[in-house]
Amino acid sequence: MSEADLMRLLQRRASQLGARLFRQNVGQAWTGMLERGNGRVVRLGPGDVVLRNARPFHAGVSGMSDLGGWLPVQVTPDMVGSTIAIYVQVEVKAGGRPTSEQLAWIAAVNKAGGRAGVAHNEAELSEIINGLL
Repeated sequence: MSEADLMRLLQRRASQLGARLFRQNVGQAWTGMLERGNGRVVRLGPGDVVLRNARPFHAGVSGMSDLGGWLPVQVTPDMVGSTIAIYVQVEVKAGGRPTSEQLAWIAAVNKAGGRAGVAHNEAELSEIINGLL
């Protein structure tokens, strides 16, 4: 199973467990203005794009997990039965290991009271969401 397929499977399972997790893209792309042409001949291949004043665009936070969102939880009676959202982060791995930056992100979320971890399968996702890690 590809990591993308695993991610979609885990998102569906998270919804069944009451959580809402969304894909969080982290990386770099290029942005600029589409080149309309100035009379010069430029050979482009299929799918090529020419950008004027190209500059990098960075998305996300380094180490941020693949999936992020919340889990609604009803708090204790002393808070009048309010429901709050617990921050949830899931690093999806079909194979391979998380980077040190990803592990640091997970540790920071857990330290702050959220629920975060690495999921290779639905059982690990359930452990993260249910706070069993």
